[in-house]
Amino acid sequence: MVVHGNDQTDAQLEMLRYVGFDTELGRFLLVRSEQGLSSVMFSKELDIDRELSRIRRATRVLAVEDRLHLRRVVDDIRSYLSGVPVDFDYELDMSTLTAFSRAVLETVRGIPFGALRSYKWVAEAIGSPRATRPVGQTLARNPLPIVVPCHRVVNSDGSLGGYSSGGTDMKRRLIEMENGQTGLPLQHSSDEGRRRIRFLLESEGGEGDETT
Repeated sequence: MVVHGNDQTDAQLEMLRYVGFDTELGRFLLVRSEQGLSSVMFSKELDIDRELSRIRRATRVLAVEDRLHLRRVVDDIRSYLSGVPVDFDYELDMSTLTAFSRAVLETVRGIPFGALRSYKWVAEAIGSPRATRPVGQTLARNPLPIVVPCHRVVNSDGSLGGYSSGGTDMKRRLIEMENGQTGLPLQHSSDEGRRRIRFLLESEGGEGDETT
């Protein structure tokens, strides 16, 4: 499928490459610009044609399906979802983000498989210890979930915090998969569930003193 611009010739438009594929977590859409991977979207109800139309309207681009160029990313995501630690070491296109957002996402990108960090830890790591809430807001808009593992950032009180791709339940599922845990807490959960999250945080040195 190719999505064409309205007022410019194809030769004048920036090209975006994309691929859609299905997994047990839902349908994925990957988008890559000339600078690098720029978007990862997934959900049970994802409408790829609608998302591509939205991207075209917002950025005036030529979107071309390209399974060859994005094959490694697809294979890596499938491996990750099967429980295999994956190093998502691709070039990323964060050119539309602010310097603050790029710093947050680059820091979170370095959190290892199976580890958890707090929002406060991320704020301190980027040199803005009072920016816990802006860190949370940035991660809520993360354009590259899983590749930039924002699901590994939780509240220091043991609650999970939000997650844009499928909500808190999806965040719980990804953490469970990486840690071999079951019954981790949702937003308002048991003291035992929060204790287990705090234990994972403290064992990795990722605890903080503020929550989002």
